[in-house]
Amino acid sequence: MQARNALAGAVAGALLVTFVPTDAAAGDEHHHGPPVHISIDIPKPGAFMTPTGWSMVLRIETPDSVAIVESPEEPTQPIGRREAIVLTDPDGCIDMRHFPIIRAGTPYEDCAGPDETFLEFTTERNDTFDLADSNTGNFQVRDRLLDDAFAPGVLLNKPYLRNTAGNIVAVPRPQTDVPCPQSGCPTPKVKDGFGFGPDDDLVGLVLMLDLGAARSFDENFDRTQTKAIRNMAGFINSISQELVGRRHREGSALNAYMHVAAGMFEPIALFDLDVADPNIDYLRRLESGPVQAFNFITPPQNDDDVLQDISSTYGTYEVDLRAVLVETVPNVDPAQSITAPTFIMDMNGDGRFTSSDLRRMGYNVISNEARLRFTLSFDVLVSETSTGRTCPPASLIYRDLDGNGRDGAITCSGTGGATRVRRPPL
Repeated sequence: MQARNALAGAVAGALLVTFVPTDAAAGDEHHHGPPVHISIDIPKPGAFMTPTGWSMVLRIETPDSVAIVESPEEPTQPIGRREAIVLTDPDGCIDMRHFPIIRAGTPYEDCAGPDETFLEFTTERNDTFDLADSNTGNFQVRDRLLDDAFAPGVLLNKPYLRNTAGNIVAVPRPQTDVPCPQSGCPTPKVKDGFGFGPDDDLVGLVLMLDLGAARSFDENFDRTQTKAIRNMAGFINSISQELVGRRHREGSALNAYMHVAAGMFEPIALFDLDVADPNIDYLRRLESGPVQAFNFITPPQNDDDVLQDISSTYGTYEVDLRAVLVETVPNVDPAQSITAPTFIMDMNGDGRFTSSDLRRMGYNVISNEARLRFTLSFDVLVSETSTGRTCPPASLIYRDLDGNGRDGAITCSGTGGATRVRRPPL
């Protein structure tokens, strides 16, 4: 242990290692269970949330971790850094030549070979769409977060729908960088490290919910034959680390933050406001379900009244969110590198998506499964203009549902400021 203390904080080759006081030599008080514990600290269970503008905070603790390591990328790649929490080190000798995936660096200690297990992460202060991110995180994962171009019958990291004109368009928001068209890119792609799929700054994280754009459906809004959901971890905005002092034995920890943008955790509904049947005011198809007919609660006087009415049909929804971490295996060849999946399959056919499905997919789950259930209710947006125009949520999409060639779409042009109000009760 004295040899380790003398080496703490030193640099050898490309690798910086900071030891934490919770390895086997530090004492015999150890955590029993998975090496990583994850919790959803915000929001609280049972909270009543609006669809957008709130934060989710994850707490990731590693009670028996051994060290935190940091290394730069290979100079031929975008210059940045990669970090990891060493979870186990059976031989008591830090040798991280298997991390990161490109630049192995010099082993920190004179070891027989690498035997450490680790949790890869990168400290990240600000990660959002359309903001280039080439200095932090796993660049192989960042490349995967670019939106997939539409291809029929293929699971895509970006959901697409057929519009009234018959064109295939991406579901509005949350957005990230778009792929190059076949004719080439007029401007360079922005690799923003943000979108549907695993997160480039926390590559082992899986966030699961079966709602809205997280679900997999085809261009006709029908659920895909293979029931699957998209990993929502790629929308994490910030990662920070903690190294607990030597007087404590809690090990190291990570905090992950997500700012919930419009369209991220809300159901998708298709509305048809121009219906041929005179006994029906409008049609709605919610979450790939059947087409339903509605009549206005009270006769609308203007478009704002219409939008208030159709927004009221959403009701409230119970959101069931699960978070888990899986073991990752870096490799120089991206095809051989293992990170959290872009899609989670319902492997046991029980209609849910859990850590059990990840295990059946072949992943080694290294944490507990954190679960958060809360209620989501819709608000509508009133633009601060002279007319006080009302705007629908981003997940309200106009489509021709009765085949008459019209959808009766209501346009909405807002301004920089707005007032959000609760929807009227149905």
